[in-house]
Amino acid sequence: MRRASPWRGYATRAVDPPWSTKRALAEADELELVTTGRVSGQPHTVRLRFAYDDGVVWLRTGERPSAPDASGIRHRTESDRTSDWFRNLEHDPEARVRIADAELPARYERSADAAADLRRAVELLREKYGAEWVGDWYLDAGRIPVKLRL
Repeated sequence: MRRASPWRGYATRAVDPPWSTKRALAEADELELVTTGRVSGQPHTVRLRFAYDDGVVWLRTGERPSAPDASGIRHRTESDRTSDWFRNLEHDPEARVRIADAELPARYERSADAAADLRRAVELLREKYGAEWVGDWYLDAGRIPVKLRL
């Protein structure tokens, strides 16, 4: 049975965050992303590194390694390659972003050009965290850019 998102009915239009929240979006190392579990319908919270630019929170998925089978071989399915929080956003694009003392509505926007969006996300992450932390492997195949419009 599919449960309704706990945020149905909340406004998800663009919000201009207050100055203190904008500062936190620019300076904080991590945010909390709250999605709705696609199976449970319950809130699912994760802490993620991010970049913020002009009303958009930029994230990037990583690939999860699958567990090896009895023969020791790792079989990778689509669900092995994407994070739960990302699959939750694909199922229900409404989410919440917690940063500092604020909780903001956010909406996942699918990329029209995933390669260009991934380059943009990595560029912003490098500006924020430094090139020594954000390596070239951030652009590897299988990485997915995630745009959350606040």
